Amino acid sequence: MIAIYKRELKAYFTSMQAYVFLALFVCITGLFFSITCIVYGNNDFASFVLSNSFYMIFVYAIVAPILTMRLFAEEKKHKTDQLLLTAPVSVWEIVLGKYLASVTIFLIGLLLISIFPIVIACNGVLPVANQISGYLGMFLFTACMLAVGTLISSLTEEPVISMIVSAVVGLLVLFFSVLVSFLPNGKVPTLIGCGILVIGIAVLFYLDTKKISIACGALVIGAAVTTGLYFWQKEWFDYGLTTAMNWLSIEKRYEEFLNGILNLSSVVYLLTIIALCLFLTTQVIAKRRWR
Repeated sequence: MIAIYKRELKAYFTSMQAYVFLALFVCITGLFFSITCIVYGNNDFASFVLSNSFYMIFVYAIVAPILTMRLFAEEKKHKTDQLLLTAPVSVWEIVLGKYLASVTIFLIGLLLISIFPIVIACNGVLPVANQISGYLGMFLFTACMLAVGTLISSLTEEPVISMIVSAVVGLLVLFFSVLVSFLPNGKVPTLIGCGILVIGIAVLFYLDTKKISIACGALVIGAAVTTGLYFWQKEWFDYGLTTAMNWLSIEKRYEEFLNGILNLSSVVYLLTIIALCLFLTTQVIAKRRWR
């Protein structure tokens, strides 16, 4: 894994990818810092810069996808993935090495923008606890988005397509709460949502195993669990759909960190999303390796 990590990290700096990311990241952060903190005199960098909606759109829909667009897509495009897949390393080491390289580049950018809170501390009062919580939240949230981008990169052969899809996913994540607010409440919408989820899981089982019996088994079990929950906790289905979707919102958990709230469940949730995306990436690459 160390060899893959060093190879990928070197690739970032031998191309323009790392320099473009760092330049855009620092410049965009500096612009919002100048407007919100210097011009308007706000002293909380995390609350007024990192949580700014336009700032998050620029970072997670434009800047962050630059780091993951070529991780696997470019390898497949230039057929160098065949050499990589025949190397004496396991698939998870390949995925983890590439992913950690992208996280390292982001950490460098995070270190560079640390100069802005220091400027505030040198010229006024800086709420240190909020900055620590905000930086931790930004790291975990970005690591989550990079894991999603890594998965998307493994599914396509075009880096540009990978970047565009990652940008769209980033926008959906950021506006997820807004989209959830348009969902209807009531038992029927919740049951429909549960049905879609059960069917989706059954389809995934079929795509993975190619066995209709296993997919049907998953469908029956899912239907039985949904029915049991309906008769056991019928009142939950009144607002179950919106409650569940809000609980799944990654952006809401990010906001907790930016507001100075260190919630262990949010940390575990974001780490779980990262682990799930990397696991799915491993499965995608493993299938390609065996083929």
